[in-house]
Amino acid sequence: MLWPEADRLVYAATAEIAAGNVVQAQAFLDQALHLEPGHLMALSKSAEVALFRKDHALALALVDRILSVEPHFAPAWSCRGRAQWLAGDRRQAVTDIARAVDIQPPNAEYRLLLAQVSAWMGEARICTEALAPLLHAGLTSPLDYAGALSVAGEQAVAEGRFEEAESLLAKALSLAPHLTPARMMRGMNLLRLGRYREGWADYAAREQILSLDPHGIGRNLPGEPWNGEDLAGRHLLIADDQGHGDAIQFFRFLPMLKARGAGRITWRTFPALVRLFAAAAPDVSVVDAVPHQDRFDLHCISTALPRLLDTIPATIPAPEAYLRPAYRRGVARTQRAGQRLNVGLAWSGDARHTRDHLRSIAAAQFLRLADLPGINFHSLQHVVRPQDMPALLQRAAIRRDVEQTTDFADTAALIDRLDLVIAVDTGVAHLAAALGKPVWIILHVASDWRWMTVRHDSPWYSTVRLFRVAPEEWPNPADGGWDPVLDRVAAALRQHAAG
Repeated sequence: MLWPEADRLVYAATAEIAAGNVVQAQAFLDQALHLEPGHLMALSKSAEVALFRKDHALALALVDRILSVEPHFAPAWSCRGRAQWLAGDRRQAVTDIARAVDIQPPNAEYRLLLAQVSAWMGEARICTEALAPLLHAGLTSPLDYAGALSVAGEQAVAEGRFEEAESLLAKALSLAPHLTPARMMRGMNLLRLGRYREGWADYAAREQILSLDPHGIGRNLPGEPWNGEDLAGRHLLIADDQGHGDAIQFFRFLPMLKARGAGRITWRTFPALVRLFAAAAPDVSVVDAVPHQDRFDLHCISTALPRLLDTIPATIPAPEAYLRPAYRRGVARTQRAGQRLNVGLAWSGDARHTRDHLRSIAAAQFLRLADLPGINFHSLQHVVRPQDMPALLQRAAIRRDVEQTTDFADTAALIDRLDLVIAVDTGVAHLAAALGKPVWIILHVASDWRWMTVRHDSPWYSTVRLFRVAPEEWPNPADGGWDPVLDRVAAALRQHAAG
């Protein structure tokens, strides 16, 4: 029996999505929708492509079109939950994915997704109930059992049970070694535990997850891959492939690349970092796009550098300052604001971060720090979210010169006149630390791997002090778990200002 043409096109698109070829996938889906404009699965797969491209608004529009016709279409509810997560409405995401599970209780994919989002929302009961039918080795497929163990490991990470997480993730990978997300998660957890050599090997699995690099920044680079060998006068291209903070953190490895004998180095970074990096490394070509007229012998993404350079905590190159302010020509250096303590504040990162709710803090909470008397406060928040603006406007004394900056070099010039920066885990924190400024970073229970677990200092930055949410302080629906740690920061700041 021949398939209807629209179904055949959707099947072909599904294969292309799995391979990361979303342009071709959308072409097939457009053809299917031309033949059958109301084809539910074609619309659902189009929503998946939109999510791959981080376009949650289009994904929501597509799935809501489906659900207006067929409210019991489980794939649409699952996709809607993922779109809501990306849009920042994470509680609605849990509700929507739970609806998909209600419609198709045996569907392991929906159960695993529900358990995963619930774990990162601190909804332990929902997570446990979603996983329960899959955690019976003899009653479910080996792959689904391994997936359930992996998500149980994620839940342990989210709750601060890092050693237990290692055991669960290791067991999942023993059953399904090809489970790439579990391998990446174990890599991050091993790094968090300080087991760097094992961790880097597993962390490299992220390079195989196409959705983590939707724009192909780390793929199809010119030249051969660099695998850590001596560079012997060759031209090396380094490409930043994650966020601004990661780029700043790994720029420290530049002197080690020079020591390997590189004849020439080109560093492709984000536009907002070009001037800052170029000022720190005038002998390196710093660009925001690969110059295809050049010939490159070798290439490497910057997040692979610590692995290829065999980095362990004891060997992290950690100069107190490896970046410096880059003042614009003809622009006078801004003077310090008075003799009082000058403190910079940054309370949120990129809202598109998949776990932004466990990193960014609402300004109404965070800016209570700025109510402490006798201190000059300066916003380092270049982008202020609409919901945060009222709390900022209520504190007219906070200087907002950062809103006139255009890149990280401008922000570095502002930080240069400060005494201290207090921030969440975002690019500004990395920038201040790389400039050698004292930085207090506020972290949630399952902070990023680079901040490890119980330490209050960092082997990556000698001027950093870490303030952590304790596992027993989260989840708390009233304050997200942030209030107790903010109280500790406020007490430390009062003491710092007095002393």
